[in-house]
Amino acid sequence: MDPLAWMVGAAALGAVGYRRPTDVFRAVLRAALRARGFKTQRATLPDAAVHYWRGGRGAPVVFVHGFGTEAAVNWYQQMIACVSSFDVIAPDLPGFGGSDRIATTNCIALQVRSLAALLERLRLDRVVLVGHSMGGWISLAFAAAYPERVNRLVVVDAAGLRFDPDMSLERALLPQTIDDVRLLIRANFQRAVRLPTFVLRDLLRTARRDVEPRTELLQRLVYGDEHLDDRLHAITAPTLVVWGRGDTLTPPALGERIAAAIPEARLVIFDDCAHSPNVEQYERFNRLLLEFLRQPRAERRRDEARVAVG
Repeated sequence: MDPLAWMVGAAALGAVGYRRPTDVFRAVLRAALRARGFKTQRATLPDAAVHYWRGGRGAPVVFVHGFGTEAAVNWYQQMIACVSSFDVIAPDLPGFGGSDRIATTNCIALQVRSLAALLERLRLDRVVLVGHSMGGWISLAFAAAYPERVNRLVVVDAAGLRFDPDMSLERALLPQTIDDVRLLIRANFQRAVRLPTFVLRDLLRTARRDVEPRTELLQRLVYGDEHLDDRLHAITAPTLVVWGRGDTLTPPALGERIAAAIPEARLVIFDDCAHSPNVEQYERFNRLLLEFLRQPRAERRRDEARVAVG
């Protein structure tokens, strides 16, 4: 190629990286997933058309992402870790990522219904569910509604139970300023993550997309009637509950309540993490996840209710 063309191309890429660093970041993640054998597909379901990633072979493991993100960002490290041993499916939930936007009906029941429809479309009768934050709520609700369809369940800093949230953190989930984005980062990661201002500015831009339906969804999650306090006992799958001790969005007491309510549950607390141990301490999280997924059910004991990971 002409050297001048190379220079122009490099300059254009640099300009895009400066103006839209989050787009470049997502493009790199997607390229890396494709290099590991993942493919993107789209399923038209009754409530929405859903974009999802799929790769690998083996028992199906479904990753369910949290509020305000998408599958490839939330679960990249876990998708890579599991693809050599499992059939990995990671959908973008309706309203997020590459899936259809939904205006007024974006609620937990719809997400559970869409997840069930996707699994039916893929002809998957029984799966492992792994959910983070709001995705943990969806996974818990699915496992309670369809216990016969869940082989194992993993929830990470999950929402879904009633509690009195710190509503000052609404700024983090629905940021309006760069300082709000910094608050969001501090809520997710106990160890400080310092990003340049141009990256923070672009994170704010992406967070402000679809702000109206996301505001409505957040209000439904906090003040709605879909909490699971009286439904967790219906879950029959062996369950791993993982929490960051420094989580201020969904405090560790919620993890204790979830583990106590599910008949066959184990709670593991990461002492040096906040809301996203699957990202902040992904290597340790992946070891724990793979050990749990490969463990014969007969070895599970109720006296493993709590393990503190220092």
